[in-house]
Amino acid sequence: MELEKKSIKERKFNIKLYEKIFNITKKPEKILDLGCGLNPLYFPYKYIYYIATDVDKGILKKVKKHFRKNKIKGEVFYLDITDLDEIKKLNEVDVVFIFKVFDIFKKNKKLATDVIRNLKTNFIVVSFAIKTTYGKIMKKPKRKWFENILKKLGYSFKVLKFYNEMFYIIEK
Repeated sequence: MELEKKSIKERKFNIKLYEKIFNITKKPEKILDLGCGLNPLYFPYKYIYYIATDVDKGILKKVKKHFRKNKIKGEVFYLDITDLDEIKKLNEVDVVFIFKVFDIFKKNKKLATDVIRNLKTNFIVVSFAIKTTYGKIMKKPKRKWFENILKKLGYSFKVLKFYNEMFYIIEK
């Protein structure tokens, strides 16, 4: 429950954030959100087809209920972002969101590279926390390991700092 309250507080800034993201990616018709958490509950654009995935079945149940209640077009299903075979099966979308999840790949850069490479999209938006769990700003919030992967793949990216997150907006 505490995590849920924190997520709600963090997503209150969402309209300005998405405007900044979509100024770069253009407003999409279809979004894939890997490790969505509660993000879909606060997504301000109801006309965009939203595909929400997570490993937490309780969260997926809440997202499904929200989609039904608010007549949001989209899909909600279980997906483990570390399962490369499942990533490869995903359909093409306009933008992929991976918010505050990608640090799990820090020790497995090959898998991180393969996941990014195999996403069928032109734009990927990956965010990382810039505050510690204790609320202090990190000394080095940039993820050099992640930037090195993007450079190795030859993908261009822009960095956007917003509230307590750093967003990498990647063009494939």
